Amino acid sequence: MGEMPPNFTHENTLWISLIIATSLVVVLVAVFSLTHGINNIFPYFFLVPVILTAYAFPRRGIMITIALGWIYIILVYVLETFSPQIIAVHTAWFFIFISFGIVISHFAERSRTSKKEVEALRKEAFQRIERYMEQFWILNDQIRNPLSVIMLDTAMADEKIKTLVTEQVKTIEKILDTLDEGYLESEKIRQFLREH
Repeated sequence: MGEMPPNFTHENTLWISLIIATSLVVVLVAVFSLTHGINNIFPYFFLVPVILTAYAFPRRGIMITIALGWIYIILVYVLETFSPQIIAVHTAWFFIFISFGIVISHFAERSRTSKKEVEALRKEAFQRIERYMEQFWILNDQIRNPLSVIMLDTAMADEKIKTLVTEQVKTIEKILDTLDEGYLESEKIRQFLREH
């Protein structure tokens, strides 16, 4: 068995199967309708595979929509009795199918592009957050090291200065401890976001 193309998924297989099945049903309904003189209702059924195709495969949807339109017009010209009014109506339907396919393909492609852009922005934001968190952790350590040196240097100072500096260093250390707790909470959130 040959390899599937890289972008080919099981979801694509389901869409293709659904499009083929609805197209066959629609062609059979069209043949039945045209051979029994019913020509008002069956054109609406052609909209189903047109919509499915244009939505599922926006880039190829227009070509497939044109192919469905040509199948429709050939069936009408072959199976319908020639009448200028009937031919004009069904030719108009042909152009409606194609227009409909183009519009839906356009909006489906735009929707997918928007989703990709949002995903890219989310990924970039997440990477920036991780970078900032790493920088924050490094900065936190860089602040603690000089505080330790300050505490050692005050060991030789008089009691009043030593007390004042010690209190301020402890205040800064409490702030850093609070930031550490916030960092750990942020890390849990980042881990959750990574997993989901």
